[in-house]
Amino acid sequence: MDKFLLAENPLRPEQSGIWVIHMLQPQAHIECLEGHVVTDKIHRHYSFKNGDGEVEDWTLSVHFFFSTDFISEPEQQVVPLLDRAWRWLRAYFESEDNNIDLENYGKEN
Repeated sequence: MDKFLLAENPLRPEQSGIWVIHMLQPQAHIECLEGHVVTDKIHRHYSFKNGDGEVEDWTLSVHFFFSTDFISEPEQQVVPLLDRAWRWLRAYFESEDNNIDLENYGKEN
């Protein structure tokens, strides 16, 4: 099983958006918000340059977190998890950009 899964629920338009689910310990549901958004949950801001050369800003915000590690504080566990989730999500975005570029190349030839 993958560590991270990408999720969205198109049947609930009022709760649109994408989520990264961390399946292993610690378990977490991470909301992915476009732009630099401030939330009342533990969150981090990230940016990357997409395939068109435009900078995209994202905020990852933890909505559910469960850990069996009761020695360290939750924030000490969440921040590294958000960074790993961001690297995974950014790789997904880059892969999708490459797939779109290849599709357009194929249509043009």
